[in-house]
Amino acid sequence: MLTIGVSAAVAAVTAPLVPSSAHAAGPQIIDLGVLPGTTSSVATDLNEHGVIVGNSSGNSASRAVRWKNGTMTDLGTLGGPTASATAINNNGWIVGNSNVDDYGTRHGFLWRPGQPMLDLDSLGSDSFAADINDAGVVIGQYYDSELGFRGFRWENGVMTTIENQAGGPDPDLRRFIPKQITGSGLIVGESQGQAARWVDGTVTLVGVPGAYCGGANAAGEVTASASLPTERAFVWRADGTTRTLQMPSGTTRAWPTSINADGDAVGYGTSGHGTISRPVYWSETGVAHSLPSLVPDGHSVAVRVNNASKVIGWSHAADGTTRAVLWSA
Repeated sequence: MLTIGVSAAVAAVTAPLVPSSAHAAGPQIIDLGVLPGTTSSVATDLNEHGVIVGNSSGNSASRAVRWKNGTMTDLGTLGGPTASATAINNNGWIVGNSNVDDYGTRHGFLWRPGQPMLDLDSLGSDSFAADINDAGVVIGQYYDSELGFRGFRWENGVMTTIENQAGGPDPDLRRFIPKQITGSGLIVGESQGQAARWVDGTVTLVGVPGAYCGGANAAGEVTASASLPTERAFVWRADGTTRTLQMPSGTTRAWPTSINADGDAVGYGTSGHGTISRPVYWSETGVAHSLPSLVPDGHSVAVRVNNASKVIGWSHAADGTTRAVLWSA
């Protein structure tokens, strides 16, 4: 594994992001840098210890990386040229996907400190790991040549298909694409064209056609976005009710991607027919706060927020490349 030092500012960030009058200067954005030989990077997840994962790419190759204590580490691959990390749990276990050969086949992987990268295999051809909880349960999707993408749950070396069993014999109606798993084992994702929860084989739909699923917290709250009957972003509570997230100023649609234990959410708003994206932090009351970009009016997306209200994502730099970033007070 290649390890390099990154800015000391990254290691020094311990204060949570709390957009309020107590922080007159507002939240700060920190460029997490790139691996040598690459030009762009993206942060995809962080755990409660502030360890961040994502990828660094350039020259048609992507590498899975971890940022920890000011050091960026290349996690390696499953044998092919590229890999990307998608999630990390509080034990430091990381999942993602990697080429297994030079011919493009990709499998989900599990990376654990001090151990070789583990191939999660597939129930079809390619597989893609999306998330992992602290119990080591991994969720994601695999590709079946006849049925298309299907959801999977992996535990202790065994991968099983997860479906919406209420969909009957129609494979499209049975399809459940998982996005996140909580510590209790609740899996959230999308089924039948809308946000959904999966618990022990039972799928509950949000009841809003076209609703996109963002993320979930331990309380079972799920962030979502919909365009019908009007453009709106909301939190779908475990009891089935919803609370509205304010539309960010200057945007026409909002996409909340993550929510923490306090009910604070992050994501982005889009305008200009989706050509411009702005990072957003929503307080638990649903009030939207704008986050800064690396350059004024640059494209940026907030991807995850942890329980300390640290936020990660990506932002376009002045040279047009994409950079993994951390927002902090």
